[in-house]
Amino acid sequence: MFAVLVVFLAVFYFVANGKREDSMTKLSATEATIQRDLSINYPQTPKAVVRYYAELSQCMYDPANSDEQIAEIARQSRDLFDDELKAQQTDEQYLASLKSTIAGFINDNRRIVSFTVSPSSEVIYSKLDIGDVASLYCTYTMQKGSVSYSDPEHFLLRRDGDGRWKILGWQSTSVEEPQAEAQPAAIEEGAKAGEAPPKESAGSETKPPADGSKGSEAPEIIIEKPTVEIPTVEIKVPGVDQ
Repeated sequence: MFAVLVVFLAVFYFVANGKREDSMTKLSATEATIQRDLSINYPQTPKAVVRYYAELSQCMYDPANSDEQIAEIARQSRDLFDDELKAQQTDEQYLASLKSTIAGFINDNRRIVSFTVSPSSEVIYSKLDIGDVASLYCTYTMQKGSVSYSDPEHFLLRRDGDGRWKILGWQSTSVEEPQAEAQPAAIEEGAKAGEAPPKESAGSETKPPADGSKGSEAPEIIIEKPTVEIPTVEIKVPGVDQ
C-alpha cells in the first residue's frame, strides 16, 4: 500500500506540474506583459516606469494581438501617463491613434527588436515649478525588413500627488536616419540604367553619392523613422541641450 501511495503521488506531481508548465508556455509576450495590475503593482522608480512602458511598446506591434489585447495595452500605457499628457486625447482617441500606428508598423514590416533603459545612476532628478521631475533615456532597437537602427528617446517624468512617477513626455534624440545595409535588386538595376530609383517607402528619400559620381553606385536609402510616441509634450530638462 505504501508503494502504491508513493507511485500515485509521483504520478500526480508530474501530471500537475506538466499542466502548469503547459499553461505557462501558452502565454504570449503580450499576455504576460499586460497581466500586471498597476493599481497594486505600480513601478516604483522612473526607470521602472519607462521600462514597463517600453515593454508595452514592444508588444504593441505583434500582429497576433487581439483587439482586446490592444485595448488593454492602450489602457496600461495611459495609466503610466501624467494627467497633462493624458489630457491631450480621450481614451477613445488614443486607442484609435494607437491602432493606426500599429497598422502602419505592420504594413511597413517594422518592429521593436529590443530596448535599453538608462541605468539608475544616470537618471537626472530636478525640482521645478511644475514639481519633482526625472529624466532618462530609452534606446529602442528598431527593424524594418532587413534594416536595423537605434532610436534613442528622452523621457521626462513627474511625481504625482500619490508619489508615483508618471510620464510627462518624451522626444526622439536621434540625429541620423537609419540606412539600408544592402540595396534592393530593383534599385540597383535602376541605378545601373541611369534611372531614378523608386522611393523605398512614403517619407523616404534618396541621396547622391558623397563623391558626386552618378550611376556607378546604388544611392543611399534614407528610411523614415517610425513614430513610437502617441502623442508627446515638449520637454526641456535643465542642464541638457535639446
